Amino acid sequence: MDFSKFTNHLCLSHEEKITAYNIRYQAYTDVDYEPITATGLYQDEFDEADNHFTFLLKEAGKPMATARVSIKCGELNWPTVPCERGFVEEFKDLSQQHPVIMEMGRLAVLPDTRGVASIAPLALYANAFAFLPYFESILMVCASGKKHKRFYERMGMQSATGFASRPHCAIDLCLMTAPLMMVPYLEQTGMNKAQLFSLMPDLSPVLSQQQFSPMPISA
Repeated sequence: MDFSKFTNHLCLSHEEKITAYNIRYQAYTDVDYEPITATGLYQDEFDEADNHFTFLLKEAGKPMATARVSIKCGELNWPTVPCERGFVEEFKDLSQQHPVIMEMGRLAVLPDTRGVASIAPLALYANAFAFLPYFESILMVCASGKKHKRFYERMGMQSATGFASRPHCAIDLCLMTAPLMMVPYLEQTGMNKAQLFSLMPDLSPVLSQQQFSPMPISA
């Protein structure tokens, strides 16, 4: 897989966020996940919170996909990630065991980019690793439907629950978890570390405000 034409960018400006919300809208309406509206944007109540970070994936400089990283961290008063609503009891235990919990969601690819739609999610997943220098360890979580379960398994995640109806969701979901580690990702994508590092965006404009001291990262 050739990832050399892709770059990930943290959305800092209003214009960048609007671009990401429009990509979501186009992707979601294309598969009838959301109805067509006059705004041409898809946002939710988490987007503007301090612990939610929206990213754009660009191909040869053109935005074509997006994802959002959400982080729960009591020390920073970052209270929740979106999928916690559907797994309240499970999160009570997870939060005691893991000081930092990350969810990657709101992944969307423009409908007219079918040729790279299969590798765009893998390129977007690189955004998660950009947070590793700022935290000693990170537990990845996601609420997965049956259709996408295999993708998360390829990233090293395992089911923590069975599939069932969950609040705020139209389909049955299971909770998947795994420590965030590079090895499964590198094996799945065929990248080396240098290639992964080139896909990881600079987070210092936002995380430096939290007085983080970046650490060297390893697999």
